[in-house]
Amino acid sequence: MRRPLIALSVAAALLGCCVAAAFASPDGSARTARVVVSDCHPSDDMAQRFASFSGQMRRISGSQEMEMRFTLLERLGGRFSHFKTVSLPELKPWRRSKPGAHTFIYNQRVTALRDGGSYRMRVQFRWYDAQGSLIRSSTLRSRSCHQPAPLPNLTISSITSAPAQVAGDRMYSISVANSGMGDARNVPVELQVDGMTAGTVTLDLLPAQESSVVQIEGPRCGFSVRAVADPDRKIAETDESDNALTLPCT
Repeated sequence: MRRPLIALSVAAALLGCCVAAAFASPDGSARTARVVVSDCHPSDDMAQRFASFSGQMRRISGSQEMEMRFTLLERLGGRFSHFKTVSLPELKPWRRSKPGAHTFIYNQRVTALRDGGSYRMRVQFRWYDAQGSLIRSSTLRSRSCHQPAPLPNLTISSITSAPAQVAGDRMYSISVANSGMGDARNVPVELQVDGMTAGTVTLDLLPAQESSVVQIEGPRCGFSVRAVADPDRKIAETDESDNALTLPCT
């Protein structure tokens, strides 16, 4: 199981007046800390996916230094699943502000996020006085950044036939391809001969960028033969218009 990779970046600790407005709550009150998704970049290519999170905190009365620590949370399996902690050693250290800083902002960027995963960051905030004693702490969670699950794309690339064991029947060989970036599971393939359904077989798995051949026995073709992958369109695909191939009888 491939875990997300981590890439780190640091923002300036002292940002002056302009950051204070960004800390305002919807009701106009001032926030002392927050964590936001500063960038969410989904992609079908895992190597191009990333999410950036920004932890932001302000000095409080009596504080001299500030700290924050990031923990990545991951949810797989849909919105009814729970977020779980991702163990990333790069995130474990506490990040500390310069002494006397009024505002402290630290950015973390995670890359190579997994198919269909949702990611959020939990940030722990701490304020210390001039003697190094902890005077306040807080824990906040960001909103989530969702990554797509790459979709398959099913096509029928060829239909051939040969004599079957039953007299008068033909054994049809149907080549099914998946040109998409996602695997396809439980793929039904239907054969129609002269407009009548001759049979259906199911492929348990058709990996991305691969093809497979299924065989269905049917009557001799008089006019045309047609094969359809996923005839009921139950499988989500990048293109639903290219699932069938119709050929005249030879």
